[in-house]
Amino acid sequence: MAASSNTAERSGNRTAVEVEVEPTVTAPAAMNPELLMVACHGSDTQLTSLLSSEEQDTASVVVVEIDRATAAASSQARAPSSLLLQGVTSDGDSALHVVAAAGDGGGYLRSAEVIYGKARNLLEARNKGGNTPLHCAAREGNVEMLALLVRLAGEERVAALRRMQNEEGETALHEAIRAGDMRLVDVLMTADPCLARVPDGGAGASPLYVAVALRRYAIARDLHERDRQLSYSGPAGQNAMHAAVLQSKVAQNKIKERTNVVGHLDL
Repeated sequence: MAASSNTAERSGNRTAVEVEVEPTVTAPAAMNPELLMVACHGSDTQLTSLLSSEEQDTASVVVVEIDRATAAASSQARAPSSLLLQGVTSDGDSALHVVAAAGDGGGYLRSAEVIYGKARNLLEARNKGGNTPLHCAAREGNVEMLALLVRLAGEERVAALRRMQNEEGETALHEAIRAGDMRLVDVLMTADPCLARVPDGGAGASPLYVAVALRRYAIARDLHERDRQLSYSGPAGQNAMHAAVLQSKVAQNKIKERTNVVGHLDL
């Protein structure tokens, strides 16, 4: 009888064990071709019409919220209500990434506002390279677009958004420096005077290091004047001073090369 009792207890213990099942990760849908086209061309009127048509088609669909805790979370963290805006390109770009990179005129700016109005979470969305729409706008030199995205973020979200780093550990400021446009740098540094401190240490290159390495000396001086505590860090244990010395040697070599050429011509 005792053995039978122990068996029953062991059996009972086995039934109490819960098996953990890993959640299934669903790949995002491919972006609708028509949406991609209007986003690339900054056709805000067509974009509004396209999204409005989708709303009319899905007006009768009843959405049941299973998780009340999730439903109470911040609206910025939820997925876009528009199914069209959930689609991405092969590079993982959302519609806001596409618009931010495509242009800087009125139609593009209005398109960005339309998309943001339907899916605010896309402002923080990352593509496969970890880039946000801010990275894309800065990379393409779209000053007005960059300024708009910063304004849309608002005071509560803009600090974290500006400092978001891509897979290379770089913020939108790095892209602005590579573009070589002081206006882009001004938009970001005015919004966050301490942005040049990111990243500080580690394997990434600081904005100052990038500016010096690319010989963007006017930008380097501007960064230093704005924040005397900015990061000097660079890759592989280097810092901005290493980059300055390297560029100095490159300049010296070029001068020597030109001198030699002139000498040969004189002969």
